[in-house]
Amino acid sequence: MGQAAAWLVQWTGFIALAGLIGAVALDLLVLPARAPELDRPRVHLRRLRLVGILVLAGASAAELLVRSATMSGGAGLSGAATAVPAVVGRTHFGTVWSVRMGLLALLLPTAWVRGRGPLAGAALLSLGLAATVTLTGHAGDWGDLTATAALDWAHLIAAGAWTGGIFALTLLGGRTAARWPGAHLPATMARFSRLAGACLTVVVLTGAFRLWVELPAPSALWRTGYGRILAAKLVLVLALVGCGAMNRYLVLPRLDGRRARGFVARLVRMTRLGLMGPSRARPPAARLGSWLLRESALALAAFWCTAMLVESTPARHASHDGHAESAPAPQRVTMAELHAAGGVPPGWRFSPPPGEAERGRILFARLGCPVCHRVGGAAGPDSAPGPDLAGAGEHHPAGYLLESVINPDAVIVEGPGYTGQDGRSIMPSYADRLTVAELLDLVAYLRTL
Repeated sequence: MGQAAAWLVQWTGFIALAGLIGAVALDLLVLPARAPELDRPRVHLRRLRLVGILVLAGASAAELLVRSATMSGGAGLSGAATAVPAVVGRTHFGTVWSVRMGLLALLLPTAWVRGRGPLAGAALLSLGLAATVTLTGHAGDWGDLTATAALDWAHLIAAGAWTGGIFALTLLGGRTAARWPGAHLPATMARFSRLAGACLTVVVLTGAFRLWVELPAPSALWRTGYGRILAAKLVLVLALVGCGAMNRYLVLPRLDGRRARGFVARLVRMTRLGLMGPSRARPPAARLGSWLLRESALALAAFWCTAMLVESTPARHASHDGHAESAPAPQRVTMAELHAAGGVPPGWRFSPPPGEAERGRILFARLGCPVCHRVGGAAGPDSAPGPDLAGAGEHHPAGYLLESVINPDAVIVEGPGYTGQDGRSIMPSYADRLTVAELLDLVAYLRTL
């Protein structure tokens, strides 16, 4: 499966999850609890929750196929389908994925039932769904019960309530008069604006922590592919915040005939005038819909960047400055001596620079290696097709292990679990699927076995 397909799957899942969380937050935290005249908007919010549940289920099924294709060596749809049972039953991703599908099944009835009780249940289940997304992303690499995973979970929930609420309000804004009777529109938008402000605070704080974790240095923002995607996302989020400020200080007060006062309101008005010129005379509700549409478009673009980040190697893996300190002393030789010895120094052996074993252990699990390989019987069932890796680091040098990962057919070991019916290695090549830094980390972990 191609990289673009993986991005599309992740993007669809993020949008569906945000729509679900946003619809729940809007109904539970923004709309008045006792307002029969808002029954019609609530019906539409339940429909939005239903669509979010179904789309997220479909995206999760597609993600399972993408992960299975990756773990089976990129053998296409047929190979991915064959690997699905092993991925679901034997990997961390499969366990979390199964929990996610169970939560979606429990959420489905709540989209039809009215009342605060089912809505509160939907909120709790949605929090669980967000946790499953966190644990299958980069934050999950640090461990299920870690501060990094918890903060990423909070980031995802806050971003979902904020952007998902924008999606919901944009969809509901098509027929404002029918869905927001009386004075409910100004009050609803004012409450959502306060909720969005609180969510933005959480997003900024947790996002700053993620920047500190994922970026080894500020220069990684422009020196690594991950950093450049992250920089584009930050620009989109800043634009989204700017549109939200325009809505809050220029449009919302006009809904009930007021004019925002204070330094921030004046600053926003001056910024809007400088960027867009004098505004046309339009009804406040129409202006509200236009700004919500802009915010939704920016949120969709930001989610696309997020999808690309999930499928990219974090910038922290691109920094191996510390390796030079622990690397062995170089072997020194003149060019004449090198030529006289046949092109390589006497006794030369390829020695990869050292990696980080802990990151390699995380990568080993993320790639699904335990599906095929046991480590001293500690992981994976007895039916695992590949050899037991216990003692691999003791018996093999780093160069041999690296070659086994990127060119498994270079050395064919005869015996069960090593070759297929065609006599070639059953181990897929990871030459074009891992960065150099990831290869070094993986070899460093294998050397500890």
